[in-house]
Amino acid sequence: MLDGEIDGLTVVETAERILRSKPDLVGFSLMTPQLMAALEASARLKQARPDLPIVLGGAHIDSTKDDTFSFADCFDFAIHGEGEYPMLQVCQNLRQHGPNNLVRCLEGVGNVVYRDAAGRVIVNPVSAFIKNLDELPSVDYDLLDLSKYRIPTMPGKRVISMMLSRGCPFKCTFCEAPLVMGKKARYWSVPRVVADIKHYVEKYDCHDFSFRDSTFTVNKKWVEQFCDAVLQEGLKIKWRINTRANLVPRPLLERMAKACCYTINFGVESGHPQILKNIQKEVDLNDVAEAHMNTRELGIRTYSTILLGSPGETEETIRETIRFACAIRPSLAMFFVASAYPGTPMYDQAVKDGLVQTRWWATQEWDPRKNSAFQIRWGWAARGSLKIPGFDAEKWQQRATRTFYLRPRFLWDTLVFTLKNPHFLKHILSLSKELIPFYKIRLPWRKKAPDVAAVERLSRFSRCPSAPNWDYEKRKSIALPLVTVPAETAAAARSSA
Repeated sequence: MLDGEIDGLTVVETAERILRSKPDLVGFSLMTPQLMAALEASARLKQARPDLPIVLGGAHIDSTKDDTFSFADCFDFAIHGEGEYPMLQVCQNLRQHGPNNLVRCLEGVGNVVYRDAAGRVIVNPVSAFIKNLDELPSVDYDLLDLSKYRIPTMPGKRVISMMLSRGCPFKCTFCEAPLVMGKKARYWSVPRVVADIKHYVEKYDCHDFSFRDSTFTVNKKWVEQFCDAVLQEGLKIKWRINTRANLVPRPLLERMAKACCYTINFGVESGHPQILKNIQKEVDLNDVAEAHMNTRELGIRTYSTILLGSPGETEETIRETIRFACAIRPSLAMFFVASAYPGTPMYDQAVKDGLVQTRWWATQEWDPRKNSAFQIRWGWAARGSLKIPGFDAEKWQQRATRTFYLRPRFLWDTLVFTLKNPHFLKHILSLSKELIPFYKIRLPWRKKAPDVAAVERLSRFSRCPSAPNWDYEKRKSIALPLVTVPAETAAAARSSA
């Protein structure tokens, strides 16, 4: 198991480390921002070992399925949707028939996309969703160095991420979750979840958990049972979740607080009712305000995410959103520029309205001029952001960030929290780089003078597909060639787009 993101590896280093392990099969799990880096790494692996089977999976493949085959041939097959059983079957077939008979190993395996012997792209039938998630094995974290996994919004020395459910019944236009994992929420059983958490606490001395479910509280009865089990087992843990503001009634929040829920990420998206209607975010702003008030009173931290530049956005609606974000007083807020991700209704509508380029991800370019941790990781989405005539979403992103984080109320709230929780001091630097986008702030007295350090960062980041961590920063800088997608591949992508 290799996590190039957390280790800050370049494409070259990633490929070299994979080759040193002498693998029988290589798989890349990727979201759209990692697409080009994954293809570059795959190209290097194929140059060194042409017979090495390579499979792609992850959110981008879930949304686009066979699309990547139209402009790249440096990998062998892809798996979309729930990949546990398809991947197991492919591995069993490879063990039986060998990699020289790869096409035979892939034929008829659900959720698999591949090229047959004639070079035609074959999309196998879709497998049914797994009904009983308990039948899946627990994650083996022995394969990772957990000391590297920390997040500024949690107090522990390490954090384990878990999925306790799959699926989402809502229809927000900017999200592909219902398409990928289904519209019905499916849960692991409470006894199984608690058993896994106890195992991780005892084996890894980990007491902080990040539950990555799309909408954690969609099944309130399950959440109540989970909280009761945590209390009954005496688990000394802290945990964070993602959910909607209209799915956390006060009694449920009180039970979650007793079970040591530490942070809730609310998808606020907008402070204007018409924009919420445009993106089909079916939530009332009064519920959003009440949820933030209740969590604050109960001592639960809040992290609210907000989209700027959604369909129908104007300067008037965005000013109202900024005012609303300040009024509800989340512990932290992140303002994102709305992007048309593949597979989402927003993408389909944006293409129809001419607000985004068709299949923009096939010609995306990573911009090394972005020299902050957050921008380096997410700046790739510039091609996918909506281009609303006469509206500069990035300018408003800067203004919203400046307005929210330079408020006396925010500075006071953060000071009070830090005095009560000294552990937060060690996270302030990383928080300012990654989670709180102070790099977006443009103070009026700041001159745009040449920055020598920025030149060095530009050189280093031009070789790094993601934000480097402290270990990467300490390494000696050496010149490493970049592997690029071949010119003919890029040309084919542009013509097909």
